[in-house]
Amino acid sequence: MMSESAIISHANGRLKTAFLALLIAGILGCSQSDESQEDENAPGHPLVGQILSVDTEAGRLEVAHEDIPGFMPAMTMRFEVDPGDAANAREGQRIRARLIRTEEGGVKLIRIWPLDENEAKDLKTANRALQRQAQALPSGRYYGQGDAAPDFGLYDHRGQLVTSDRFKGQPFFLNFIFTRCPDPEMCSASTMKMGQLRQRVEEAGLEAAFVSITLDPEFDTPGVLRQYAEAYGIESENVHFVTGPKPAVRNLIRSYGVTAIENVDTIMHSMATTLVAADGSIALRSETKKWSVDEFFEAMQGLSQ
Repeated sequence: MMSESAIISHANGRLKTAFLALLIAGILGCSQSDESQEDENAPGHPLVGQILSVDTEAGRLEVAHEDIPGFMPAMTMRFEVDPGDAANAREGQRIRARLIRTEEGGVKLIRIWPLDENEAKDLKTANRALQRQAQALPSGRYYGQGDAAPDFGLYDHRGQLVTSDRFKGQPFFLNFIFTRCPDPEMCSASTMKMGQLRQRVEEAGLEAAFVSITLDPEFDTPGVLRQYAEAYGIESENVHFVTGPKPAVRNLIRSYGVTAIENVDTIMHSMATTLVAADGSIALRSETKKWSVDEFFEAMQGLSQ
């Protein structure tokens, strides 16, 4: 039996066989119009409400929530939250989340997402464009070097809406990771190399953004990604770990030719690291986990000449 690392390494190819092309089409082709992140089988109960106050130090939010059918009437309560969610929370903000009971008998909110009508419209506009671009690809093909980079609309690790329009007129680097990735040579190594690349770019006086798209949007909420960024000591404003509707992430996976096969407790995946030029075209692409910081830095320097 192949080891997990061998399977992942094998999946890093260009998806030349019809089997892989059909597999990806099956994984990515369903429910593309569904923008919901709600999982009815997730633990706890779905909650929608408005944040009234934030106690970051204690890790608590006071929330006026709507009726939870069959469980709890509308009321105002204080909830425990994880540090990333507390850091992202803002008074007056509307959210959706899952309410769970803690082992100590308290109540906690997990899987917190911002709710904003204007942002929701921008999100749908960007991801409808992305869906059209993904559907225009022939089976087994992806957007590569020289092609226009696909559009997207997602939330970053600060809970802020980030669309591809934000990066028009400036280059940006893009890769794929997920916070529960067990292989130290994959996501964590790529995150650290993106940090090295960012340092090189800044030391050279150049400007670029750095975008890391999660392969696991159901688990990697903005708050989870914030804790991931903080664990790596990443505070720079030009770095965005992004997540959002699963159909949008699936379309990005397809558009960039990434293999992402969900298993019981992990995701077996390939890599795609790209540099997108200021005009929106893909200037450089690597498919290997051993992608070179030097190569991407030199390509970035070439764009500025």
